[in-house]
Amino acid sequence: MPSTDKRWTAIRQYVEVQRNYLRNPLPPHPWICPICRGVRTEGYPLCFRCQSHRDRSGGVLADLVVPISYSPRTGQHHHNLRTYKGTVSSEQAQWSLLAVLLLFLHDHVGCLAKRTGAALTHVTAVPSTRRRPGQHPLASLVGSRLDLPWIASSVNPQYGPDDREFHPDWFTPTLHDGPVHALIIEDTWTTGARAQSLAYALKTAGAATVATVVLGRHVDTEYPPSKRLLSAITGPVFDTTRCSLEDRLP
Repeated sequence: MPSTDKRWTAIRQYVEVQRNYLRNPLPPHPWICPICRGVRTEGYPLCFRCQSHRDRSGGVLADLVVPISYSPRTGQHHHNLRTYKGTVSSEQAQWSLLAVLLLFLHDHVGCLAKRTGAALTHVTAVPSTRRRPGQHPLASLVGSRLDLPWIASSVNPQYGPDDREFHPDWFTPTLHDGPVHALIIEDTWTTGARAQSLAYALKTAGAATVATVVLGRHVDTEYPPSKRLLSAITGPVFDTTRCSLEDRLP
């Protein structure tokens, strides 16, 4: 990661201009899923998708899922997440997202280590399932800035980009020697199927711990149960000092 005060000041300023449209994830609640921070039906321990992942994986999933911000479908954050990797990619969107990710990890990487019990040793991005050549755009954007070795994974072509289910054989990672405490970085969490499939693959390949950090937890503004969530996050301005591992209201 960058180390100079001047550079971090610039990164913080880049995030500051985004605070009006970024939204901190809500803490677990009878109607907020404790894993993905989406809406769950009261009386159930997890949302439908996270419960499906748990059932299909036998519970072998990421130790932590940490969304940085909600991403309502009609918002600027959602727009950035779509355009940073488009055919004609937006440089503004790329720098905006990179600043958010770097600042969050700089300020909160200790939270991840505290919860998993180990410092991160490797990083990986959920591979593209759209058969793009080369690295996933997020991996290319981050590059060597995290000062961690990258884990590469191959993709099972049996599953297409529109698949929304967990599959234990979706990805095959190549792990490095020694203990592996992996960080998965993901741009958007919609159902979480790809990220959790990769977490499963990492753990079954020998990773000791897996933490997943997500730039945007997608919120479908047309989905009726989301209205309660959207109402709860309308007013609060994004607080860079908070992360979703802190179980308190913003």
